[in-house]
Amino acid sequence: MKKLFFPIMALLLAAAVSAQELTAVVDGIQVELEFASGISERMPTGMAASFGADVGKVFAWCRVTGAADTTSIRHVYYYNGEEMATVDLPVKSPSWRTWSSKDILPQWVGHWEVKVFNASGSLLAAKAFSITALAPIEPPPAEIQGTQTTGQ
Repeated sequence: MKKLFFPIMALLLAAAVSAQELTAVVDGIQVELEFASGISERMPTGMAASFGADVGKVFAWCRVTGAADTTSIRHVYYYNGEEMATVDLPVKSPSWRTWSSKDILPQWVGHWEVKVFNASGSLLAAKAFSITALAPIEPPPAEIQGTQTTGQ
């Protein structure tokens, strides 16, 4: 049985990997990871993979299933490959919803990733999101700028 564990885990990891997302089951624990602009009643709101530079804050929401005992997970935020924040979160039941958030400055445009680790440091999930620059506000055309309304 032990000889089959690692090849099976490798196949599961390979099957779960996409261009921007990885999920794994480690010690029976599985994580669903979503990004959102808010949280309401313990659920993500405004879920997206891309946010405007004026978002202010991005939430990394997780549904953790399969925990046998009270444990913890760790969210690690990366911006363009550089670690920006680490947040430890408790997991207190076999089905648990939790989240962290990261304040986003308008100049932090680019690629972001959150990796979720278990208490032993094993990777449970990884997913990317992006912050996009806001379109510049253009002034109205000159013919509209100079118009005036006069009353009679």
